[in-house]
Amino acid sequence: MRKKARRTRFCLAAALAVSAATTTTWAQSSGVQISEVTNTDSPPATAENSLPVYQLDRSEEDWSGLCRQINGRGDLWDPLKCVELRRPFWYASFGAELRGSYEVYRNYNWGSGPQDRNGYYLNRLISHADFHLGPSVRIFAELQSGLEFGRNGDPRPAIDEDKLDVSQLFLELRSSTQQHKIPIEVRVGRQNLNYGDGSLVSIRDLNVRRPFDGIKLILRPQEWRIDVFAAKPVETSPGFFDDAPDHSQTFCGIWATD
Repeated sequence: MRKKARRTRFCLAAALAVSAATTTTWAQSSGVQISEVTNTDSPPATAENSLPVYQLDRSEEDWSGLCRQINGRGDLWDPLKCVELRRPFWYASFGAELRGSYEVYRNYNWGSGPQDRNGYYLNRLISHADFHLGPSVRIFAELQSGLEFGRNGDPRPAIDEDKLDVSQLFLELRSSTQQHKIPIEVRVGRQNLNYGDGSLVSIRDLNVRRPFDGIKLILRPQEWRIDVFAAKPVETSPGFFDDAPDHSQTFCGIWATD
């Protein structure tokens, strides 16, 4: 049974990798860099730099500048970053990330518990679709699959394996800048929270990320960004679409940065 389960996970990983091959966005894209800072610290795209830097949280990227470019789509994946939907300011953006890693430890957990000198392989696939329905309405959806192969003692709970589940799915409403001097955004649904250096609040960028179910208010007065949020952490389960919020915990906070 164990060999059959391993074979099933391997087949799933191969199928997901093939399906993502046509939508994976690579860091080597011209004019695009990978950002190691948090989402709230990254500068917005400008006329001189209309392409955003890649973020750990892909929902924080704004590819509308690419839609405004008539020429200059020189990268292979650019057509997937802005798919016009035949109405003014309506477009969709798609992307994916495929990551594999091999880990081996000596005296894991100070020698307590199962030890494995051969190591094990981790595979993670994240794919998203970002729909902008005009300047005020946005729907962002993201799936993640994290698989583990060959670890003595089976996958570590919550961080090694989640076969397939929704990592983000939220509705975002934006105020009109003509009616409000301070831009306001409201996000409702499953989303990432990632602030500062990630020591307190982060997306837990391991083989399986940790999202939150809740609501977030984003204010952008001048050069500032202020996030006010209330959410429940999502408990990771290893199966298919079985992650659920932990109703015994509620996390609220305010984050401000300039």
